[in-house]
Amino acid sequence: MQRVVMPDLFSTHDHVIVCGYGSTGQFVARDLAAEGLAVVVVDRATERVSQAEQDGHQALLGDVLEPEVLKEAGLERARGIILVLPSESDNLFGVMTARDLAPDVFIIARHTSTHAHEKFLRAGADRAVNPFQETGRMIGNEFLRPAVVDLMRIFTEEPDTEDEVRVREITIEAGSELVGKSLISADIRAKLDIIVIAMRQAGDSTRLNPDPERAFAAGDVLVCMGKLPKLRNLHDMGRGVVS
Repeated sequence: MQRVVMPDLFSTHDHVIVCGYGSTGQFVARDLAAEGLAVVVVDRATERVSQAEQDGHQALLGDVLEPEVLKEAGLERARGIILVLPSESDNLFGVMTARDLAPDVFIIARHTSTHAHEKFLRAGADRAVNPFQETGRMIGNEFLRPAVVDLMRIFTEEPDTEDEVRVREITIEAGSELVGKSLISADIRAKLDIIVIAMRQAGDSTRLNPDPERAFAAGDVLVCMGKLPKLRNLHDMGRGVVS
C-alpha cells in the first residue's frame, strides 16, 4: 500500500493518533480537536484520509498494523493513540504493536466482544471501550478526562464486589437519629467513610456541596458515595432502623 504523508507531519508532537476514520473516529477526532489537541488520523482508505484532511486534521494513508506506519505518524512523539478500527483483532494487534514501539504512550482501543476488555488491557491498552456501551464522545473523554469518566462509572455501573465504591440516594425519614443533626454533628464521613456530595431538601432542588451546618429534616435526600456495606448502614440510619 502506498503511504501518503503530509509534509509537516514529521514535526508534529504531543498529538493524538486516531486509527480509523469511520463515524466513531470522526467523532473522537472532532472532540479532541475542539479541546485544542493536534490530531493525526491514520486510515487504510484513501477517501477517509481525504475526509480527515478536509476536516482539518493531519492524515496518513497506511495500515496501523505496520510498525513503520505508526512511526511515520509520530507515535514516539505522541501524547496518545486511539484505535477505533472496524476489526477487533486489528485493534488488539494495533495495541500490541503500539505498546512495543512506545512503552509509555497512552493507548485507548475499541473492542466489540463481551469478554475482550481484560484481554485488551493485558495486551497493553490503558483503556478498552465497547462501542455498544460508549459513544464516540465518551471515547474521546476516556483520553481527555479519564478520572472524570471513572467517576461517572461509579455513578452508573452496578458493583462487582462489596468493596466497590458506589453512589446511592439516602432518604432521611421521620424518626431517624439524623433528623436535627448536620453534616458536621452527624460526622458521617469520619464514622462511615462516606462522602455526601449533594443533598435535596424536601420540596427543593438538589444542591451540590451542601451546607455542612444545616440541620437535616425528614424528607431530605442525601446523595452519598462510599462502599456498599457502609451505605447500607447509612440507609438504615436514615430510616430510623436500630442495628
